[in-house]
Amino acid sequence: MNIDEYIKAKKAGEKEYDYCVSKGIHPYLVCLDDMLARVEVDSRVKLGLVEIPMSKIAGTYNEGRSNAFARNFMPLLDKDSEFAMKWATLYESMEAEGMRDPVIAYEFLDKFYIQEGNKRVSVSRCMDAVSVEGYVTRIIPKRNDTREVQMYYEFLDFYEKTQINYLTFSKEGSYQLLLKATYNNTETVWDDTMKSDFRSAYITFSKEFLARGGSKLQLTVSDAFLVYLSIFGYEEARDALASEYRDNISKIWNEFELYSHHRTISISLNPIADPKKHTFSMLISPKTYAAAWVYEKPKEISAWTYAHELGREYIDDVFGKQINTDAVFGVSVAEAVGTMEKLIAEGYNVIFATSPQYFPACAKVAVEHPDVKVLNCSLNLSSRHVRSYYLRMYEAKFMIGALAGALATDDRIGYVADYPIFGVTASINAFALGARMVNPKAEVYLEWSTVKGSEPKERFREQGITLISSRDLNAPGSLSREFGLFRRNGEDVAKNYALPVWHWGKMYEDILRSILNGNWKDEEESADNRALNYWWGMSAGAIDVIYSDRIPTGTKLLLKILRSSLTSGGFNPFSGLLKYRDGTQEDAGDGLSPEKILRMNKLLYNIHGSIPTIDVISEDYRAFIEAQGIFRPEADTHLSDASPLAGPDATPVVHASDDLGEK
Repeated sequence: MNIDEYIKAKKAGEKEYDYCVSKGIHPYLVCLDDMLARVEVDSRVKLGLVEIPMSKIAGTYNEGRSNAFARNFMPLLDKDSEFAMKWATLYESMEAEGMRDPVIAYEFLDKFYIQEGNKRVSVSRCMDAVSVEGYVTRIIPKRNDTREVQMYYEFLDFYEKTQINYLTFSKEGSYQLLLKATYNNTETVWDDTMKSDFRSAYITFSKEFLARGGSKLQLTVSDAFLVYLSIFGYEEARDALASEYRDNISKIWNEFELYSHHRTISISLNPIADPKKHTFSMLISPKTYAAAWVYEKPKEISAWTYAHELGREYIDDVFGKQINTDAVFGVSVAEAVGTMEKLIAEGYNVIFATSPQYFPACAKVAVEHPDVKVLNCSLNLSSRHVRSYYLRMYEAKFMIGALAGALATDDRIGYVADYPIFGVTASINAFALGARMVNPKAEVYLEWSTVKGSEPKERFREQGITLISSRDLNAPGSLSREFGLFRRNGEDVAKNYALPVWHWGKMYEDILRSILNGNWKDEEESADNRALNYWWGMSAGAIDVIYSDRIPTGTKLLLKILRSSLTSGGFNPFSGLLKYRDGTQEDAGDGLSPEKILRMNKLLYNIHGSIPTIDVISEDYRAFIEAQGIFRPEADTHLSDASPLAGPDATPVVHASDDLGEK
């Protein structure tokens, strides 16, 4: 009889026992029976014979001899006890023949509790077994709004399609993201080949990740694998060798570190002002740069592309031959990596990808080419390899809202929004605050152009609303004048009053100057290992408002005062008591923080309407909104169209440094 193995196991049990006692943790096996006394159970489902991951065995079903084991299933009873003899005999048997009889267990909240076979589990752990077989009954709690139960129901949906139970995630939404990351479909039922391929890839990644020191990070292996897939994609991961995993894991190690720190981002509100200290180093080792812009649509049909192209042409005028520029139009998400790789091969070392949907491609390209500066036009993205950039459009919307309040003869103003994404809610609310500041009776009627069956123009006509704020700019090929703030008269001809200006060229100029003068690296260091997001506004000269001469003189003066206050940073539109449509309110004091403004997802009380959920959005826009939507799953950035590298749970940190318009 091999009592020596029992003695070794007992020492491990005693060590665990002492540790638990020192931390005030129950030192014996957790009993599910005790837990269920405080839980409302929905149902029990027999799963049959299941492979139980050893890492998910959390305790025993009832108290029984739970005190014979430490919390880690290592034995505690004396080596001369009958229990020790049986344990040692079982060890010898399993060493020779393996485990002959499956255990009997219950699964609750994705953890397993053993009813029969505690010693078999204990011995299996000593033998470093990865899993044991068992007949399992699943106990499903009634659904509630706790995070634990919400994540469990996500797991149940995932398990129904994949029969995989060995993953552990720390963020809500991760199971859905994984389904998209693997087969880009949340409804596909996996066959045996799909399960086998995934398991092989996951095990290979797990070994290399843990060998690199992954256990020291504050994230699970499953979290890390999801981050890996968001950059390299599942097809590449499925076929990768261990050596390829090893190399790729090293390349993106700082992404794992970022994720483990809750994906904090650093918000740059203004460009760095003083480039002088780098002038000498520039003279010693000058470097030439070439910048390329990547667009989803041609500028002739997309106001979004057209606005950015004006910015690129501005760069040509400002820098001349100092920076060579080029643009590629009509690039699909699937083509983005190939397009960027081609541009880099042609010598372009700064890439501006102008759609949030390009982020996975940006991440992959940036990892493979660390000397290339890759930027993605989006908000709240969390990546150490890709910087995001956007404009604080809510400042312009506040000014236009004030003008609308002054011009609203019947106190009603229409507002057409496009996408429920980061920054848009702030723009809508800022507009409503501006209108109410000038006209205390002003009411804003909100419509969404991307909602299925939505006809904002007809809706406003039915309501008799003639003063409307709509898209910021039309594409060059459009003859419609229904953009900016306008009034529709009886002949259905728009009279334009004001227009927000997206001065992308100024932002591109400041970003490129930071690269030329060496401040790019300083910004990276000041971000303190956080992802860097540029979010510039009037203070950076990147946002403005132009308005008609028909506006009354006093109103023009008001707009000038507001512009001056916003530009100097002396006024924050989101200050004082803010009352929301859902009945809640908050005291913003001198102004909400930039991170709260960026992540705003509630409408103010003088806005009639709501923020649409993804299920009512037209199919053509869903992928885009999933990439930047304010109601994305918590774990989210951009796996296919969303991913764990970003999301609402990313905590922005202001580092001193809306709506997208027509895409």
